[in-house]
Amino acid sequence: MGNNITWYNGSVGRARRERSMGQRPAVVWFTGLSGSGKSTAAALCERQLFERGYKAYLIDGDNVRHGLNCNLGFSADDRAENIRRIAQLAATVADSGMIALVSVISPMREMRDNARKIAEERSVDFIEVYVKADVAVCAARDPKGLYKKAFAGEIKDFTGVSAPYEPPVSPDITLDTAQTSPEQCALAVTNELIRRELDYDKLLSDIIPLAVLAGEEIMRIYAQSDLGISYKDDSSPLTAADKASNEIIVEGLSRLYPQFAQLTEESADDRSRLCERWCFIVDPLDGTKEFIKRNGEFTVNIALSHDHESVAGVIYVPATREVYYAARGMGAFRTRGGVTERIHVTERTEDIVVMESRSHNTPALEALLASHAGKISKRIGAGSSLKGCRVAEGVADIYYRCGPTMEWDTAAMQIICEEAGAIFRQYDGYDSPMYYNRTHTRNDLGFYILNRPENKL
Repeated sequence: MGNNITWYNGSVGRARRERSMGQRPAVVWFTGLSGSGKSTAAALCERQLFERGYKAYLIDGDNVRHGLNCNLGFSADDRAENIRRIAQLAATVADSGMIALVSVISPMREMRDNARKIAEERSVDFIEVYVKADVAVCAARDPKGLYKKAFAGEIKDFTGVSAPYEPPVSPDITLDTAQTSPEQCALAVTNELIRRELDYDKLLSDIIPLAVLAGEEIMRIYAQSDLGISYKDDSSPLTAADKASNEIIVEGLSRLYPQFAQLTEESADDRSRLCERWCFIVDPLDGTKEFIKRNGEFTVNIALSHDHESVAGVIYVPATREVYYAARGMGAFRTRGGVTERIHVTERTEDIVVMESRSHNTPALEALLASHAGKISKRIGAGSSLKGCRVAEGVADIYYRCGPTMEWDTAAMQIICEEAGAIFRQYDGYDSPMYYNRTHTRNDLGFYILNRPENKL
């Protein structure tokens, strides 16, 4: 490359492109013999991703030879150059924020290693997919009639017949198209892309310290005589601790995950979040009334929603330094006194224990509980999201809320309860799911949490 050529960086960075796309870009490299099913699997994967709201583009090896690489033949050098160009194209597509699905034989490991290197130099994920089917299976399919010609000697240096194919040593995904349907093969790749979009372990390791830091600032203000109390337009209280905690969390999330939208109780609502697939939902101080009463029953709630469902959440209890956390498919956990344990709801269906709010009980709830008094052995009052945590860890069995709540009141609590085995539904007469990152952030229907379906009141 000449000394007069320099790389030009555009004015829109990767983080902004990822947020605009609402996804994590990647190069997915389908490799295998001719007729193995690479293009079929890649095309189905493209469709599946689009149906789920993702942006993907299929780069097929034959298609590229009609244009960009039309000047290349099939010598060893030309094949290597063919793969190099395709890898550069795929990395550029992914750098734009798209998912690039590449279907090309790429017979030699060195070729694929170079393709991975090109992607990684652009800080793009590279996923190698080995589409496994031996020569006999591919020749029996022979969709292009190429094996017949190769066996007759009409095509020289045909991969798998007269030229070698080096199978991947440790591919990220292996698809056995002789044993699995094309749709299921594609779905395996689609699901892996969705799973890789966010590392939940890393997410939790990032936001738990953030919640703890906010909690420490809350406790610093908690120890002061002046809590800086004011009142919002709806007459709900606001303290200096609410503001300080919100500032810490918003700054931290913006720095760690700038590609994700945010909805927090104490910040102006940026309605552009409605176009985003990922959105943090934050209550920087859940239980402000309990904070003012100084009874210790308040929490810091940070949740992440994906496609309107709560998928990860952290609840920190500053007064006791307990942490409750969960992520979709990982289970729910509690850290107390430096010890982390997995938590789960009880199996109890008789003499059940009910959680109830200290500040938000209603006549409707009292009537509901009274009508089932014979089934209830105990009622425990608590503030904030602690009520859901108590059900999740088995201290209580059910919790009903008949009054209105906001998204940030329930998002973190819901995923923790559900991963602990609880049922969490709207109290609307239809048992509807709870959705997040909505146009209207207030839920007027209430909700309930059950350890067992038999305990529905």
